[in-house]
Amino acid sequence: MNQPDDLRWTPVGQAAEWPADGGKLVTVGARRIGVYHHAGAWYALKDICPHAGVSLVRGPVADGTVMCIGHGWTFSLASGEVVRGSNGYKVATWPVRVTDGTVEVGV
Repeated sequence: MNQPDDLRWTPVGQAAEWPADGGKLVTVGARRIGVYHHAGAWYALKDICPHAGVSLVRGPVADGTVMCIGHGWTFSLASGEVVRGSNGYKVATWPVRVTDGTVEVGV
């Protein structure tokens, strides 16, 4: 992952627009990113499940994970690593910050 000083911070919406303990699909350039607000923290993950290609942002968020609705695999919001499913799978993650109510993803 890039260091914070090397990132390009892209505004993706207002924090008030996010569901509590849920995600929202955003695009940054050609990237489809699920941005999640869960348990008071913010996360950004690549939106495509590496197993079935299903959009992760459509799945439920609980206990620091998001579940793919395709086959039930779950991924850590913090690391992108699979928590339930075949070991070794991971989705990309990006840092998120909120500045004056605006959600920004660093790429």
